[in-house]
Amino acid sequence: MLRIDLNIVWEIINVLILFALVKKFLFKPVREILKKRNDEIEASYQAAEKTNKDADDLKAQLAASASKIAENEEKAVADAKVKGAAEYDRIVSEAQSKSEQIISEARDKAKAVADQEKRKAEDEITGMVKEAAAKIAESESDEKLYDDFLKEVSQNEQ
Repeated sequence: MLRIDLNIVWEIINVLILFALVKKFLFKPVREILKKRNDEIEASYQAAEKTNKDADDLKAQLAASASKIAENEEKAVADAKVKGAAEYDRIVSEAQSKSEQIISEARDKAKAVADQEKRKAEDEITGMVKEAAAKIAESESDEKLYDDFLKEVSQNEQ
């Protein structure tokens, strides 16, 4: 039959004791180190997830801010266009009123000059009529006087 040798029994006992010691002093600390390392890695993943979430929140806030800035920019441009159009209209109407005033003043001046020229012409005609009347009164011959008058008038016209 099977014969059990005492050395083999001692070997088995030694292997079991060695296994218990290795398990207690080697595997247990290594497992604890691996567990700590795993916990640290898990914490790093959670921190990275939190950082990504914060970054996504900041990105959303920046996008909202950018859209608000774009709206404000569009509103400012629209306001500037409205103000520019109003200023343009004001300048154009001011220029039109000034041009109308200048035209009116020019017409008044032209009318005054025309009236002055008309008075001058009337005065000249009156003077010529007086001269003609004086010459008629002095002269015996109407024909000669008439010819002299026509010559004088044609010379004044030229």
